[in-house]
Amino acid sequence: MKSSSECNAHIEQWNRSAVRLQCIRSYRAQHEAVPDMSEFEAHTGFFFILTHGEIGVRVSDELVHCRSPYIFYGGEDKSTSFEAPDHHQEWAGYLVLYTLLSASSEGQEKLTHSYGFTPNAMLPIQEKCEAMERHWNSNELLDQLQAQSIFLPMVYEVLSQKLQTLAQPEHTKINMVTDVIKYIKANYRESITAEKLSGRYDCSTSYLSRLFRNQIGLGPIEYLIHERVHRAKQLLLKSDARIQDVASKVGYSDVYYFSRLFKKHTGHSPLQFRAEHKPQAAEVQNNPLRRLESSIVSLPFDSHNENESYYQRSEEGDTSMFRFSRPAFGAMMVLCTSLILSACQANNSTGGAAAAQEPASQTATATASDSTAAETRIYKHLKGETAIPVHPQRVVSFFHLGELIALGVKPVGTTTYVLENPHISDKTGITDIGIPPDAEKILSLQPDLIVTTPALAEIVEGGYDALSKIAPTIVIEQNNEPIKDIEMFGDILGKQEEAKQWNEKFTAQIAAYKAKISPYIRADETFSILNVRPDALFVYGDTNMGGNIIYKYLGLKPAAKVESDVIHGETWEVSSEVIPDFIGDRLFLAVNKGAEDKLKDVQKLIDASPAGKSGHVYSIDFDQFLPSDPIAVEKQLDIITDLIIGDGK
Repeated sequence: MKSSSECNAHIEQWNRSAVRLQCIRSYRAQHEAVPDMSEFEAHTGFFFILTHGEIGVRVSDELVHCRSPYIFYGGEDKSTSFEAPDHHQEWAGYLVLYTLLSASSEGQEKLTHSYGFTPNAMLPIQEKCEAMERHWNSNELLDQLQAQSIFLPMVYEVLSQKLQTLAQPEHTKINMVTDVIKYIKANYRESITAEKLSGRYDCSTSYLSRLFRNQIGLGPIEYLIHERVHRAKQLLLKSDARIQDVASKVGYSDVYYFSRLFKKHTGHSPLQFRAEHKPQAAEVQNNPLRRLESSIVSLPFDSHNENESYYQRSEEGDTSMFRFSRPAFGAMMVLCTSLILSACQANNSTGGAAAAQEPASQTATATASDSTAAETRIYKHLKGETAIPVHPQRVVSFFHLGELIALGVKPVGTTTYVLENPHISDKTGITDIGIPPDAEKILSLQPDLIVTTPALAEIVEGGYDALSKIAPTIVIEQNNEPIKDIEMFGDILGKQEEAKQWNEKFTAQIAAYKAKISPYIRADETFSILNVRPDALFVYGDTNMGGNIIYKYLGLKPAAKVESDVIHGETWEVSSEVIPDFIGDRLFLAVNKGAEDKLKDVQKLIDASPAGKSGHVYSIDFDQFLPSDPIAVEKQLDIITDLIIGDGK
């Protein structure tokens, strides 16, 4: 299937057909062990869900090379076979076969066409396969019936994601953080550990935590706690269920542990919380924005600290988080009413066919009876097309604080961990909207534009739809590319000329710094960036921790292993044994707090490296080099240049 129309035709046949799960089998094997289709009885079709490694599927003499995560669908072609990859490695996956009980000959033919794709979210599919296999292999008839009942939801998830991949641009990488957030929202009742989450992606727990903290300012288990506490509050306010039942519904078998955890993170026991807030919860039931759950929104988490070393080996543990306060409901209802009335005057979403034909940056005047209505234009973003102000005045930006400040725009609100950027000194007038972002705080700021990334939009209760009810909302990528981001925000904010000037100035600055350092380095010298943490070692590529400056802007040469495995590969975390392979002639070293013992373990390897022998090891501050916004990059450029020149004098 190469188009959405072909996929919809395929889905239509599934709707019209009666099917039955015939068999499901899991595999976790070495390269030489592959499924043998001759072992199975005649079937109508199959799904092969590859969760780990690589394998080939040959259908009608055509070989499809599959690399996890990957889903392959095939018909009843008897020549279908699986082939091991040329190199030695393990692979894992599920083979799900089904039988068609009734369908037209035309419909049956449409179900035989093979296709394969990389899903955006493997976790929901894999969970269904695990449950389906567990029930299928049971001796109990009811369990086997349960397996049958899971089969069609699995098909739904596969076809839903196939449609998504057809709609998205080619070569778009899966956002692991967004995928895990969706998984936690759907499965918060289940037993979830950091190891279980990271194991789905064949990465370490520290790697996954790093991605989470970089994108949303929280670790995955911290977010799990937030989701469970939030769901518990909903149950407490919307039902008279016993506390033990509430605890069980949100994933806690021990009601006493749940009560302690709930009190720690809300300041109230479950019963106290229900008694104090339930009467007021009824007041907002008629509020059109009730999906925001304004009576039970969370206050911010504790401040983001990338240096934290725990990654929760068993369940979520007992981490410190946040407390909730009682909102001013009367004032908030007045605000809700005023915003709803103003929203009636101008629709912030462009659902009509005519609007969809507008160019992304075409300016149009919004029709409104109020002569002071703001001028708007259509902006195309990751969630579609939205009418936004041509010159927004009250911006809430979940992530891109530095970009706005660089263009002379101070947002009215941003998230907690973004506010901790050490390179931005003047933060007066910027409200901390928390992390996860607090919808009620955002509403109180009366923004005329909300800018968010996919992951941060996902963790708000109600997601993008809820945010769009507050103000025009656009979802953009987290590029970590200052020049690209400045140009993008120049367009968003109606400050194209300011963006052009900033980029021209920055480009000239880069040229001047290149000339400044050239007398102090050889053309063939290689550079590396190493981050030492209490329980992990990371090698950085060309995105942050100074990598974009060193490799992209200054054009310095990365060590060969850094270029092949990090910049052009997917390696970030490395073991101590291979550290020498990644250290070049010069090393920028960031050591986190509490990582002194870990540094001792690798110090000899650093000293024995080319950088160590020549004395070209530069210490950089992790917190200063973590941000990649335009303001941070300018200051990091000064630091890197001074280190190189000072070393050469």
